Amino acid sequence: MPKNLLIIAILVGAAYFVGVQSAKNRGKNYEDLRHQVERLWTSPDAKKARRRIAKNAQKQVDKTRKSLIGN
Repeated sequence: MPKNLLIIAILVGAAYFVGVQSAKNRGKNYEDLRHQVERLWTSPDAKKARRRIAKNAQKQVDKTRKSLIGN
């Protein structure tokens, strides 16, 4: 039993170490990622697509509501 706990503890420690190293490596590119997301969010094409999707979703909600209620 103690042998199994030791193996699990070693695996948990190794996973933690790998996770910390991975987070440190990603931290350098955080600003690049943030700028890409911001650029995509403010893009005119993306705004049009979001509006179109919202409009279609609202149409589907109205259509479903009418079919359920019967009006």
